[in-house]
Amino acid sequence: MWPRFLTRSFPMNRHYFLVPKFVLTLIGIYPEQERSWPVRAWSFFNFFILAYGCYAEAAYGILQIPNNIVLAMDALCPVASSILSLLKMSAIWYYRDELKFLIQRVRTLTEQQQSDRKLEYKRRCYTLATRLTFFLLCCGFCTSTSYSVRHLVDNMLRRAHGLDWIYETPFKMIFPEPLLRLPLYPLIYALVHWHGYITVACFVGADGFFLGFCLYLSVLLNSLRDDVVDLLAVKSIQTESTAWKDERIVRKLERLVDRHNEIAVLTERLSGVMVEITLGHFVTSSLIIGSSVVDMLLCLDLARSTFASQWYCHSVRVQKMTLLMLARSQRVLIVKVPFFSPSLETLTSILRFTGSLIALATSVI
Repeated sequence: MWPRFLTRSFPMNRHYFLVPKFVLTLIGIYPEQERSWPVRAWSFFNFFILAYGCYAEAAYGILQIPNNIVLAMDALCPVASSILSLLKMSAIWYYRDELKFLIQRVRTLTEQQQSDRKLEYKRRCYTLATRLTFFLLCCGFCTSTSYSVRHLVDNMLRRAHGLDWIYETPFKMIFPEPLLRLPLYPLIYALVHWHGYITVACFVGADGFFLGFCLYLSVLLNSLRDDVVDLLAVKSIQTESTAWKDERIVRKLERLVDRHNEIAVLTERLSGVMVEITLGHFVTSSLIIGSSVVDMLLCLDLARSTFASQWYCHSVRVQKMTLLMLARSQRVLIVKVPFFSPSLETLTSILRFTGSLIALATSVI
């Protein structure tokens, strides 16, 4: 059973950027939000928490590379998402006036489409945008929460077995030693947990803007298409003079052309707002894929470690099982996604293309 705000019966005017408005208002950076001093202070606090979290995760991962590559990847993989969220938060704040204009203008244009057919377009696209962004919010919320829950469960199991509590944060971060001791430890733990939710909010907000604008602009284009088709339809019964009819069609076509030009301008302005976020997606995705591929290649390390062990000192049955593990562990694991297979070749292509884009942008500037 869907919650009411995910159904088609929910008021369309409330569907409009429902989820992005909720998450970005929560951290104080929604473009239409009142910019009072408490809101600005709250948004700066969230920006500081996210920025320090990016530094602490990156520092922890880099320091762990010589000692424990698995632990380093556990920190460096999430930090790519955190850095991208920091970029998105900065972009939304920097372009807040432009986004506010786009939100209000697209809202005005879509509210003008009131025929039954156009209302059906709006209902379908508005509901789809809300459902997809809510699904993204649920996935991000569950992922972020699982980091904290995992750490708490691990420590409770340690306590149940008589072991000491490990004073670490849910996300692998570097902190001054006094902050990871009582009585400050619970506060630091809560702030790191909130850091994860800020990351999710920025992802959902920025991606929700992009998705929402694409769907809402498609409503405008479909409505424009219908208006053009209806205007140019030939009626079987002519009730007006040809000259007057042509003049009327020309005037309406001029208004439709103006609408189409405005939609094109809005699309161009949206592209200008999203260019940094899109490039950031591309670069950080390559880093995430890279760290994931490194994790997959650790199977080869498993094979080497197994071979270096004293497996030959055990029974024949154990030796056969060990040889089987050696054979299987030499296969590189690849997560297959439709139209995309993470691999070192794919990672190299992505990094080359990203480097080409950066070099091109630098030469243009």
